[in-house]
Order: sequence, then C-alpha cells, then structure tokens
Amino acid sequence: MREAKVSVDDVSATSGLLELQTMDSRIREAQGRADAYGPQLGEIAAVAERAAEAADETGCRVRDLQVEERRRRLAAEEKTGRVRRLEERLKQVRTLREEAAVQAELAVLKRAVEQEEMEVIQLLDQVSRLEERLRDQREELEGAESEADPRRDELLAEHAMAVAQVERLNVVRDEIRAGIDPRLLRAYDHLARGGSRKAVARMTEDGACGSCYSVMPLQIQNEIRTRAPLVRCEACGLLVAAPTDEADGD
Repeated sequence: MREAKVSVDDVSATSGLLELQTMDSRIREAQGRADAYGPQLGEIAAVAERAAEAADETGCRVRDLQVEERRRRLAAEEKTGRVRRLEERLKQVRTLREEAAVQAELAVLKRAVEQEEMEVIQLLDQVSRLEERLRDQREELEGAESEADPRRDELLAEHAMAVAQVERLNVVRDEIRAGIDPRLLRAYDHLARGGSRKAVARMTEDGACGSCYSVMPLQIQNEIRTRAPLVRCEACGLLVAAPTDEADGD
C-alpha cells in the first residue's frame, strides 16, 4: 500500500502541527477538569435536596395525620352528643321494650365513641413522634445547607477558573492554527474528527512510526530525514514527521 505524502519544505509547519497537537491535548485535559465540577456540584445539591425531600415528606405525613385526627375527634364529639341525647331520652321512656332499645343503641354509640377516642389518642401520638422527626430533619437540612453553601461557592470559583483556562488555551490554539498551512490543517482535522487524539508522531531513530512503531520503508525514512515531509503511516494512518534532532537541525 502506497503512503499518501503531504510534503512541506518548512520544518516549522511540522513543529506547528505538533504544537497544535500538544495544545489540543492540554485543552482536553483542562476541559475534563472543568467538566468534573458538574458532578461535584450536583452531589452537593443532591445532599440538600434529599434532606429537603425527607422533611417535606414527613411534613405532609404530619398534616395528613392532623387532618385525620380532627376528623376522628369531630366524629367522637358528634357521637358523644348523640349519647347525651339518648341518655336524656332514656329518662323519658315508659316501656321496658323502649328502654331496651335505647340501652342497646347507647351501648353501640359508647363503644363507637371509645373507638374514636382511642384512634384520636393514637393519631396524636403518631403526630407527636413525626413532629419530633420533622424537627430533626429540618435541623439536618439546615446543617446540609450551611455546609453546602461555602463548598458550592468554592467549587463554582474553581470551575470558573477552569473554564477561563480553557478559553485562554483556545485563544492560543487559534493563534497556532493561523500559522499552519491549510492543507496540513485539513489532514490534521480529518484525523481528529475520526476520533484520534493523536494526529502527528515523530519517526523514531530506527525508522519506525512514533505512534504504532511499525517500521517504515527505507526510501520513505530517507525522505523524511532529508526533506522533512509529513507521511501517513500505512499501519495506523497518522502523520509521521522527522525525528526531533534531525528536524531541529534542518
């Protein structure tokens, strides 16, 4: 397979591509550091959110139980009123049959009142325990928020610095690109778009590609050493430049 050569007489163009490659690597690293702050900020927010959700859930439960307790209490009061009316009626009955009927209704109502009152007591106990839990959860929420605020501010400041660094590196990158032959940039960008993080590699002293270490044909080695062209490695497809010492000496 024949290598596709991109010849260039000025060794500085090769250096420019290598410098661009180094800059792109630095930008990726800096962007990675900037992106890493997102999950950290998210976790800080999540801690407070979980505490707030727990407190809200308990608060809703307390309100539901309070509504149920009021309903039971009103039901007990209504039944108690009916008991009193039946007791008054009992004083006015004239037959044993009528008395027995009122007594039976009274017994049922009194049991119902006792049941409602027992339910009220149980509900009040649950409300009391949940209100205590709610106080603890709100204290936990306040603690989480007080701890989160300074840490969040610290991370936001660090994130802003990381983003600013990426922006500065991109400015330098644009300046480097401006000094590179457009043909070489197209070859470089094509490799970068293909997912390769490395587009250019120096040839080793023994004539191998500096990326995959496949030995290149002697004729191509000589051309790279004497004329400093860029050649695509037929094994890995990267652009291969002259060894550092030879390139620097031209």
